Amino acid sequence: MRPGFRIGIGAETRWDGADRVGAKFAEFAEERGLPAAIRRGVSVALDELLANTIAYGGAARIVVDVTLHPNRLSVMLIDDGSPFDPFNQEAPPPDTALPVEERKIGGLGIHLIRKMMDDVRYERRADRNVVVLTKRL
Repeated sequence: MRPGFRIGIGAETRWDGADRVGAKFAEFAEERGLPAAIRRGVSVALDELLANTIAYGGAARIVVDVTLHPNRLSVMLIDDGSPFDPFNQEAPPPDTALPVEERKIGGLGIHLIRKMMDDVRYERRADRNVVVLTKRL
């Protein structure tokens, strides 16, 4: 059994593809007995990053590569959209103490990903955005 999976999403099926990625991850996590908290956190991170990439990234193709290591789970999202670092250190975290109606729109999903994952990275490789999420087991 491969310690992971790779799945691609094309431009014509992006939203359905995001659903397929979520279902594939759920199946993979169940088969390997990943703890529920890790399943939830990674699922939220995948949903958020895929939704942002599909809605704003202009990517024609997105590839998700999930690998289970002995002590960690690694998730890589690769897309051919415009260069964009979702983890830009200059962006301040959202002020979650403010009432909802006073908060700025945007940034909450990335904030949650940072809190739920143990490591988040962005690279630009060969005209592709590469986001790597790591969760220790």
